[in-house]
Amino acid sequence: MSSGLFKVIVRFQNMHGIPLGGDGWMVRVYDDDPLVDGFLGESPVDDNGEAGILIAVADIHSFDSPEERTPDLYFKLYHNGKHIYKSPVFENVNFERKDSVTGNTSELTRVLGPIRVDH
Repeated sequence: MSSGLFKVIVRFQNMHGIPLGGDGWMVRVYDDDPLVDGFLGESPVDDNGEAGILIAVADIHSFDSPEERTPDLYFKLYHNGKHIYKSPVFENVNFERKDSVTGNTSELTRVLGPIRVDH
């Protein structure tokens, strides 16, 4: 796994497809691990329902999954400090796909969603 940072962009919508975000909206991202889920970061959710979260490579590795290379991510959405939604788990999110032509690492940023929230 490369050293440095990865970025996750997550998008939220209500059940009608309208972006869910703005003042008071916050998202936290976690790595679903066998024993203890790892908190990876948090970000406000903008008016377009989008949040970008930087994840340190070191945070993906944990005592119960020290060799992990593709984290299983889920998101908790908060409005004015109140937890309102937990997403399904996005399994084996690969931040280091190799470009088939150059062999270079690509996709250091992953976009997930839109996630529809009944709110």
